Amino acid sequence: MGRNVLFLVVVTAVLLTIGGLGAFSLSYEPGSVRVDTADVVTQSCCRDSQAAYDKPTLRVAIAAMISPETTKKYYGELMREIGRRMGRRTVFLQRKTYAEVNELLEQKEVDVAFVCSGPYIEGKKRFGMEILAVPVVNGRSFYRSLTLVHKDSDFQTFEDLKGKRFAFTDPDSNTGHLVPRYMLAERGTTPESFFGETFFTNSHDNSIRAVATGLADGASVDSLVWYFMKAAKADIAEQTRIIYESPEYGIPPIVVHPGLSDEIKQQLKEIFLALDEDPKVLALMRELRIERFDTGRDSDYNTVRDMRAWVSQMNKRGL
Repeated sequence: MGRNVLFLVVVTAVLLTIGGLGAFSLSYEPGSVRVDTADVVTQSCCRDSQAAYDKPTLRVAIAAMISPETTKKYYGELMREIGRRMGRRTVFLQRKTYAEVNELLEQKEVDVAFVCSGPYIEGKKRFGMEILAVPVVNGRSFYRSLTLVHKDSDFQTFEDLKGKRFAFTDPDSNTGHLVPRYMLAERGTTPESFFGETFFTNSHDNSIRAVATGLADGASVDSLVWYFMKAAKADIAEQTRIIYESPEYGIPPIVVHPGLSDEIKQQLKEIFLALDEDPKVLALMRELRIERFDTGRDSDYNTVRDMRAWVSQMNKRGL
């Protein structure tokens, strides 16, 4: 992965809390830098009363598309409302990688999960993961990969990042890992050969923060997260700019295990699809830049499948 360098001065920078979105920490491994969080973040979304704990639970897993503290802040209220409508106590869980969230669902340790499009494809193939609903943002259920650089840098194109330090989000992320790998494979090269240094941040807002603070020269991130942070006027997003915007891909879906009872699946689906009818809940959804939820289509993720297959084929050929 390029030069084996310890970024000593960076450790202090990445521990800063910027824009009120929570701090994160670094752990170094030879050949990589990985932003690390606690193994699990678990939060009950109901009051700690005996009546609440007497209720059956709705177990929800959220993939770390944004860092744990940010996710809890913005998704906790929404999931508490869904649990309330089901007459259940909502328990909120996170893992630090997409693969670990998929494993929770595969092992039926959670009832519903918010996942990225790449992990959905993997889960669908591996154990039949099903789409329950998808968010609608700006009238569409699609998103893009954005390549970011610092707003004051001289970089203008993806090619300008050759030999530079680049941040990925998660090994299974579509926008934060697969897309830039695909772009490089099209150019006949790999991240290991093209970039001078690469590392994983575990979430899209952490990747944005890495570029904003100078930890990375560039990063590929989820457009939904970047525009969400721009709308919230987060300082870290304001310090970055876009040099590449990918084609559209199917938006990260809300999913369930195929073995979940049909009754609960239908109840959850009806609740998600009707959330925008409640003005108070709609106001909360707007904070997340979600207009409503809709039924999703597996075919919307075929372009991601095609990229994964092509990159895999190139890897087998030694690229």
